[in-house]
Amino acid sequence: MVFYKLLLAVALPAFAADGLPPALSTSPIVPTILTLAPTVHDYGRFADGGPDDNWYVGFNNAWIVKLPPAPRGEFARAFIGAKLGRAKTRPNRDKPWVRELIPGKIYMAVNQVPAFPNDRSFFLTETSDMPVEPDPQARVDGVGAGEWFWAEVPLSMVSFTADNYLAIWSPTSWFTRASSSPILAAADNEDPAAARDTRAWNNRSILGVAPRSATGALQTPINNIAPAIAIKLVPPAPDEPAVNVAEFAAARVGSKVVARFSAAGEDVAEGWVEASRDQLDWTRISKVLRKPPYAFSIPAAKAPAAGTFLRGAARDSSGQVGYSEAYMVPYAQN
Repeated sequence: MVFYKLLLAVALPAFAADGLPPALSTSPIVPTILTLAPTVHDYGRFADGGPDDNWYVGFNNAWIVKLPPAPRGEFARAFIGAKLGRAKTRPNRDKPWVRELIPGKIYMAVNQVPAFPNDRSFFLTETSDMPVEPDPQARVDGVGAGEWFWAEVPLSMVSFTADNYLAIWSPTSWFTRASSSPILAAADNEDPAAARDTRAWNNRSILGVAPRSATGALQTPINNIAPAIAIKLVPPAPDEPAVNVAEFAAARVGSKVVARFSAAGEDVAEGWVEASRDQLDWTRISKVLRKPPYAFSIPAAKAPAAGTFLRGAARDSSGQVGYSEAYMVPYAQN
């Protein structure tokens, strides 16, 4: 039996009504999230469906936000993240009636000025892990609403005394228009005071890298819509394991491997299956599921060979990961 306790993260608005950074006490248990909208659940535009208004993350299209100094509190880890969706597909060259995913990667960066060198840039996610845009004329796997993705960064890169600039873009040369690129979510900015204080920009002059110089980086101001870009600050981990993964089982069904496990903990956010030949180096071989049941159908191309070890993994909203005991894929009986 799986036990889930709902524990929502605290989302702090990027600035108070008087324009000052928030001075709220932070929770010792749940993450603290800094974002332009009141909560991470307010970003319902563009990435979930409907018109995309050209809000794509691309090789030639970066989005930048300015968040206030992080609030006071005891933190052990920091993440930067964004809500993304609508990864695109295209006809397979040899089988045009089959849609295939357009592969590509998304990066983010954080700094206290709107300039983002390599050492401030981090891989965020790739289209194979994103929800996919539906096609009205063809069957497409993985369709769904936009999701939040997070990349851990050194805590020292987040300032508690100065503004924090975040940027999101893609190094993938395919991503030059909305019809081929993932879409960034957004929220309506309904605060008149906030709308007068520009804290978001679009830059369409990049070529696969974030702006290296602050000069000209803040190209087009955005005042009425907030891009879904955030900082997540995590308190120290508890003494006891935060996520318990158990009851891992796997079986072959035709050419596929079906695996399942249970995950217990506070605010379990996602789960996946990993494989290893030596139980030292583990590689994810399944999709990431963001809600139970944690049951995975692993296709033949990724199905592990006999003698391979498998395990289940689950992560909570604070970034803590738990693992099941390893399971070895048995050899065929003679």
